[in-house]
Amino acid sequence: TFTGSYNVGDLIQHRAETTCRTQLEMGGKNPIIVLEDADMDLAVSCAVQGAFGLTGQACTGTSRAIVVKEVLDEFTDKLVEATRRLKIGDGLSEGVKMGPVADAQQEKTILSYIEVGKQEGAELLYGGRKLDGEGYDRGYFIEPAVFGGVRPDMRIAQEEIFGPVLAIIEAADFEEAIKIANDVEYGLSASICTRDLRRAQRFARMIEAGMVKINQPTTGVALNAPFGGMKRSSTETFREQGRMAMEFFTRVKTVSMRYGD
Repeated sequence: TFTGSYNVGDLIQHRAETTCRTQLEMGGKNPIIVLEDADMDLAVSCAVQGAFGLTGQACTGTSRAIVVKEVLDEFTDKLVEATRRLKIGDGLSEGVKMGPVADAQQEKTILSYIEVGKQEGAELLYGGRKLDGEGYDRGYFIEPAVFGGVRPDMRIAQEEIFGPVLAIIEAADFEEAIKIANDVEYGLSASICTRDLRRAQRFARMIEAGMVKINQPTTGVALNAPFGGMKRSSTETFREQGRMAMEFFTRVKTVSMRYGD
């Protein structure tokens, strides 16, 4: 089994295809869709937790918030304010909600994507700065970044960044939101915030993702549930966790026996 980038996973898959089974978990560009009937405070909480709770360093982390136009301004204002209130620092310190990124190389990658977003014409609504000085000298700390005015074809809306960067994308309605959500190479986790059960069920059927969350963050999956995605996020073989994980490590043997007269 392998968890990491698509390029390395693809190489492993091709090298191992004639000798052993493989199970790969690779990238993600996970969306949260916010409809006009959503509990807005819940939607903001889900987005903040999914995008910044693990400093964006989770394969199931939220990197796109696709919001219908009726509630775009309200959601954006509340999201920026909630992000502004996040305390950043040592994860062992009381009240800290977001820690450092993994290393200097990842910090460089994240900061470069923030510059790409600005160059492409997205509006940096909050954050995106490297933090240094007292309290930030023993790690690689970046302010969570919130972009508005993001087009679906921008790099920050298409490529995995693996950091605390959230792109807010406007959608005309539910159908366009689904189309935008599916228009990426990845399909790991996806969430929707709505009070409409029928649209939630349609979302579960239509979204191209291996894990679907309703009124929940894209992060966090029960350990007994299969973990995996579609498209470039996973191989179409086995899943991690739960019964499917046991099946991956089990060799099946068929025995036929006749005993006695």
